[in-house]
Amino acid sequence: MKKTLLMLMASALIVLTVAGCAGLASAADGSLNLGWSLLDNYIRPGGETTLIISLQNATTSKIYHVEISFKTGDELSLDPADFYLYSISPMTSQLTSFKIKASENAPSRITYVEITAKYHVGSVSADENELKIWVPVVIRSVPLLKVEKVSYDQDPVSPGSTVTVSFEVRNYGDGPAKDVVVSVDQTAGTFVSDLNEKYVGDVPANGSAKISFRLSINQNLSAGVYSIPIQLAYFDEPKSQLFTGRELVGLRVYGSINLITTLEAQDKVAAGSSGSMEIKIANAGTMEAQFLQLNVLGSSVLNDISPASIYIGRLKSDDYDTERISFQVKENVAKGVYPVELELVYQDPFGKSFTEAKTVYLTVLSQEDLNNKFEIPAWQLAIIALVIVVLISYLWRKRRK
Repeated sequence: MKKTLLMLMASALIVLTVAGCAGLASAADGSLNLGWSLLDNYIRPGGETTLIISLQNATTSKIYHVEISFKTGDELSLDPADFYLYSISPMTSQLTSFKIKASENAPSRITYVEITAKYHVGSVSADENELKIWVPVVIRSVPLLKVEKVSYDQDPVSPGSTVTVSFEVRNYGDGPAKDVVVSVDQTAGTFVSDLNEKYVGDVPANGSAKISFRLSINQNLSAGVYSIPIQLAYFDEPKSQLFTGRELVGLRVYGSINLITTLEAQDKVAAGSSGSMEIKIANAGTMEAQFLQLNVLGSSVLNDISPASIYIGRLKSDDYDTERISFQVKENVAKGVYPVELELVYQDPFGKSFTEAKTVYLTVLSQEDLNNKFEIPAWQLAIIALVIVVLISYLWRKRRK
């Protein structure tokens, strides 16, 4: 019991030091000392704190029938509502704690808890004594600002463009925010704003204010997701405390995906013959194409197209991919140039899907052209070139003689 009492007294001393809000009152005859402390410097509407009371018997006689009662305004309530102690031994102390709760609609103000202690010194039949103290309780409404409903006046946002970002600053606290100032941090180099900060004024509890800034996006940015740092500064209702906050607003910067599809090479084919062609896909844009897939939709002159669908995957900016496709030319196809219909399916880095129709043109020869086509092998051309060089060298030396 003594150990517990010592611990409670030590805790009370710590609370008195931390809370910075404590008091001590004594009876006129010095028989009873009544001390108090609050765990918090202030309490918010709907919130609560702890009141610690210390009862000290400063006499050499017992104190009997100690009754503690409270009186508050409508904005406060205590739990428990009263306290009774049968006796306090001479030169000892007793600690007890109570919860103080503020009503949801409590205004910002300083209110008081009246504490009355009634007791008897020496015996239960002795005259009743009474001691009153008043504990000040600070009720303070605290604002809490958040940024939401962000929008841009153009979509997509591209490097080098000028856009207006608009958003709301909403007060989720239980008190008004006074002298609100909103600013944008330009130090990251993502953008430049014509105005660094804006004075908003007051934002009531559960209220909001609309704000916009004009931004010039850095033209050297690559496609990606960037952040716009928003700084908030405001006071509480009595302007006794400054609050600051920093929130990040997402900015998606788009590049472009420009897929150029060409027929890079093809075998010489005629009606009824088989061959292959090479399709080249180049990304001439500034943004990567993802999950790229090439589909061969077909041609009026081709059969047995294989593969009809090719998964390519990622195609970076200023890169290309080449795919080989086999086919057979239908019978009775006349000599000419025929379209082959293709389809490209892909996503941008932000998950947006695209489908593009492309066309390449395949040349079909006649059977006569295919059969009469004479080609000299490369090794033969090399030998002929070597013979010509040797012959010219020989003739040149002979003339000089």
